[in-house]
Amino acid sequence: MFAALATPLIMARFRITRIPGTVAEIIMGIIIGKTGFNIVQPSSTLTYLANLGVIMLIFLGGMEIDFSLFEKKPKGAEKSPLGLAFGSFMSVLIMSIILSVALYYTGLFNNIILATILVSTIALGVIISLLTEAGLLDNEYGQTMLLISAMGEFIPLVALTIYSAVQQKNYFSAFLLPVIFIAAIALLRRFKRIYVFFDNIDKTTTQLDIRLAFFLIFTLVTVAEQIGAESILGAFLAGVVMKLLNPKKDTQEKLSSMAYGFFVPIFFIVTGVNLNLRTMFKDTNALLLIPVFFVAFILAKSIIYFVLRHKFDNRHSIGATILMSTTITLVLPILQVGQNLKIINEAQNGAITLAAIITCIVCPMIFNKILSSDEPKIQEVKGFN
Repeated sequence: MFAALATPLIMARFRITRIPGTVAEIIMGIIIGKTGFNIVQPSSTLTYLANLGVIMLIFLGGMEIDFSLFEKKPKGAEKSPLGLAFGSFMSVLIMSIILSVALYYTGLFNNIILATILVSTIALGVIISLLTEAGLLDNEYGQTMLLISAMGEFIPLVALTIYSAVQQKNYFSAFLLPVIFIAAIALLRRFKRIYVFFDNIDKTTTQLDIRLAFFLIFTLVTVAEQIGAESILGAFLAGVVMKLLNPKKDTQEKLSSMAYGFFVPIFFIVTGVNLNLRTMFKDTNALLLIPVFFVAFILAKSIIYFVLRHKFDNRHSIGATILMSTTITLVLPILQVGQNLKIINEAQNGAITLAAIITCIVCPMIFNKILSSDEPKIQEVKGFN
């Protein structure tokens, strides 16, 4: 907790503004963990709190989606953020398959499916933080990026769940995957009718909206785990359900305060604590994976530019493409599954994680630089409402 408190204070003291706070927390974890001074050792309590952190992070990601963008546009209208996002992620998926095949035949990574899932991921949690700080979530540009990153987390997450179940020969879990979606729909239908009464009976000491949010989280996470799915899939669907209940604005603010004030920093710091870069530096083959996967993360998203040019100008299409190359949140559980299945070792885990961390440092810095140039302001970009 001291590390969580000290990290933003250190960043403010030394005016470090171009590195996202989440990345700074991972770096802090590296310093105090296995790689650095080994002050903090992993424990069951820290692991539990870190799991709650990623669950809260993904839950808030589900709550950030503007579902009005899913409404059907009249014929002849400009492409909607949803259409752009879908086209963008499908291009990312195709590019990821091509790159994964290349990695397999060059002998750099021996599992095409796991590599495809890894390379196609986008850091929804980090991007939400950046878009919020930049004030972009209220326009089509920001919502397009949000939807692309949501697909870049949700679709690989479902793919990971199915892949993990098949690899462990737990085929029943793969067939049970629709259960969690049915549970989410059932919860939405049940609470849609009574949520309107919350204002009449809610008190400061009851905070019914927050209690409901945590009920949704723990219910859907439990369902996900019971059917053998990843817990973060349940968390994301819980966020979607909560959003569709149309909560008040201060509900999301209260949930964000709890998440970013306590749970989320622990997740990122523990991620750094668990990284053993000393082992990685002894493995030459693992070291080679750092630049290889960094380039793969960038190349897989590069195709997005050509899709976004149908709606936005050159500068903002380039900026969005670079920002979509940011990945970390889902990379961590994917690598954990890879280790559990004996597909990758600890050194490879550290190398790929480090490549993902580098994208979180470099890509947001370039994005901020592009958007802070002296060209027309964001509201005046072609196609914005």
